[in-house]
Amino acid sequence: MATRRPAQRSWAPAVLVAVLALALGGVTVAIEVGSRRLAADSHAEEAAAEAAVTRDAQAYGAAVVATGDPAPTDERLAAAAEGAQVQVRQVHRTPDLVVVVYGSAPVGTLFGASYVDACHRVSFHDLGTATAGSAVERLADCPPPVARPSPS
Repeated sequence: MATRRPAQRSWAPAVLVAVLALALGGVTVAIEVGSRRLAADSHAEEAAAEAAVTRDAQAYGAAVVATGDPAPTDERLAAAAEGAQVQVRQVHRTPDLVVVVYGSAPVGTLFGASYVDACHRVSFHDLGTATAGSAVERLADCPPPVARPSPS
């Protein structure tokens, strides 16, 4: 009687499956790392754009103070806004001058460009004196622009 030998199986399919599994795992990890890096870069760009809008509002406050005018007119406030790259949304003159300004800064995204829009309340004190200054506070929501009568 002849003895039967067990058939030898090839290890090639098992090795191929293991290599494919490792490759798939590596690709998955690479995609996850890339997406986290992209998200971190996006958050950093957005924070930089928000800081730029806040700097513009601070520059507006400094420009109004630099005029030395104790009661700047709407025209003078608008001129200072142009120089600081913001738009005047609201002006309150009592008890002290408070101006709400709107600013925008571009943010690069994966699929084009976006913008960070923000409004800041710029509160002025002691205008027209040596101790004049301003304080800037970011608002959660932007008020609608005030319609100004057009000159006729």
